[in-house]
Amino acid sequence: MNPTVEARLDKVKRTSRSARRVCYFLMVLVGLGALVGVAATLTLPDTLACDIGGVRQPCADLPPGGVVLTIVALVGGLALVWAALYRLARLFGNYSRGEIFTRGSVREIRWLGYVAVAYAVFQLALFVATLAVFAGAESATNLRFELPIGPVVVASFLLLLSWVMDVGAEMREENELTV
Repeated sequence: MNPTVEARLDKVKRTSRSARRVCYFLMVLVGLGALVGVAATLTLPDTLACDIGGVRQPCADLPPGGVVLTIVALVGGLALVWAALYRLARLFGNYSRGEIFTRGSVREIRWLGYVAVAYAVFQLALFVATLAVFAGAESATNLRFELPIGPVVVASFLLLLSWVMDVGAEMREENELTV
C-alpha cells in the first residue's frame, strides 16, 4: 500500500478509537442524565417546571398523565440519543479496525438513519399523547407542534450515505475477487 495512504489510514484508526471512547463516555452521561431527570421529576414536582409541547408549568400542576408523559418524553428521547451514540461507537469501532467500506459499516450508518427516523416518529407520537393528556384543559390552547424536519433530513442523508457506502463495499469486494 502507498505510504501516504497507509499513514492516512493509521490516522483514521487512531481518531476512530478516540471517537469511540468519547461515544461510550457520552452514553454513560446520557444514562446518568436520564436517571437524574426521572428522579428529579418524581421527587421534586413542586420545584421543577415540566415543558410538554410548549406548555411549561410546575410538574405538580400537570394533569394526572402529565408527569408520566414528561418522564416518557425524557427517557424516550434520551434512549434514542443513547442508541445513536451506540451505533456511532460501533461504526467507529469498525473504522478503528480499518473496516471502512464494509457491510458492517454500511449497516451501522443505516441504523443511524433508522434512529433518526425513530426520533421523528417519537416526536409525532409525543405530540399526539400530549393532545390526549391535555384534552379539555385550559393549557391545551398553548400547545405547539414543530414538525421534526431536521431528523427526517438527517435520516435521508444517512440512508443515502449508507447506499453509497454499500456500493463502495460491493466494488471493494469485487476488486478483491478479481486480484
